Parts: sequence; C-alpha cells; structure tokens
Amino acid sequence: MTGLANGTRFPSMEMQQVGGKRLSLPDELEGVYGVVLAYRGSWCTRCNFQLAQFQQSLAQFVSEGIGVTAFSTDDETHAKEMVERHGITFPIGFGIDVEDSSQLLRSYVNDAHRSLESSNFLLSPDGTIELAVYSSGPIGRLVPDDVIDIVRRRKAQ
Repeated sequence: MTGLANGTRFPSMEMQQVGGKRLSLPDELEGVYGVVLAYRGSWCTRCNFQLAQFQQSLAQFVSEGIGVTAFSTDDETHAKEMVERHGITFPIGFGIDVEDSSQLLRSYVNDAHRSLESSNFLLSPDGTIELAVYSSGPIGRLVPDDVIDIVRRRKAQ
C-alpha cells in the first residue's frame, strides 16, 4: 500500500456529520490549514484520547487559522456518544464505508473491527496534502503541538 502523496489534492469525500449536516472534505477546510483525522472508531481508546487532545487545543488551532475535522465508520449513535463524552465542537463525520474510504485514502483496514486504521492529514489552505500520517495499527497519529509547529513554520516561509 502506498499512501496519498504530499502535494496532491485531498480526495473529495461526503458524509453525514453529527448534528445533522453534511460534511464535505476538503471543502469544509477551504482557505485555512486543515487537519483531517480518520479515526478507528469510538471504541478505540487511543482515538478518543487523540480527539480529546484536539478539542482541548481547539482555541489555539482557531487562533492559528487551523480547522479540524474527523470521521470514522461509527454509526450515528456511537459517533454522537463520543462527541458528547469529549465535548467535541469540530465537525465529526460518521458512517463512511470502510472499503470505499480505504481505497480513496489508501489507508489500512482493521479487519477485526471493520474500520479504517488511523489516517491523519494536514492540508494546505488550497486542499493539498502537506503531511500524511498512516497507521497500520493502534499507534501512530498526529498530535496537536506538532500540527501547530508545522503550520507556523509553513506560514513563516
């Protein structure tokens, strides 16, 4: 498997969002640096920790001009419970098809849970991929401080 290449446009994806709206990527993040977190599911303790970290850092992300979105194969009930548990205020998509999205994102699949393995992306304001981080298991994902540092460095260039 080879992941999506840096410098290429993030593929178009449409899905339901917790709260009833549609989430359209990369359009949701147009004009700002953006983080896209494809997470394993609400059952994953490491994913819950990562999403909670991004929520805790959200004010700093907003002040730096960085948008955050996330999605999984979770059904609406589980996605909504996870959002409520962590007080997530950034867009969370749910119900994506594991086969279609793994092909589109070139992500690994967790066969035991029929979900994507963590696949995280930092996008430029024009929707191109600045950084792609793929995990083939439960570890290996973006952290808020690293994202903020990278965006600051890009803006200073």
